[in-house]
Amino acid sequence: MAMEANPELARVSTGMRQLDILLPSQHFGPHRKQSPEQRLMIAVLHDAIDCIEKFRFSDDPQGRRIFHETKQWLVSSETDWPYSFECICAVLDLDSDAVRQRLRVTPVRHPVLRATQEAQRMTGT
Repeated sequence: MAMEANPELARVSTGMRQLDILLPSQHFGPHRKQSPEQRLMIAVLHDAIDCIEKFRFSDDPQGRRIFHETKQWLVSSETDWPYSFECICAVLDLDSDAVRQRLRVTPVRHPVLRATQEAQRMTGT
């Protein structure tokens, strides 16, 4: 049903297709005109989703590199540049954590690093 509504989704060849994912283009719908910046943000997000799905299980070194770079962009919590994942999600009114969860990419939390960060936060250094 979702693939019929969005022919672009039908062209994506991946085993990880989730039919209940709402794309930004579906969220905004035909009644609301998107600014050029929003269309660019949608294209950036769409490309990231394509890279994650296409290269997740790649054996090719270049494919693995693309997957890891895209994953780093997705799990980053940076908000100081307009095309960071967090900023794009905010502008497009998407829950960034929900997008990460659906794509099955989550930040890797290292216990030692987390303990160090917690200690720094507690001491104010």
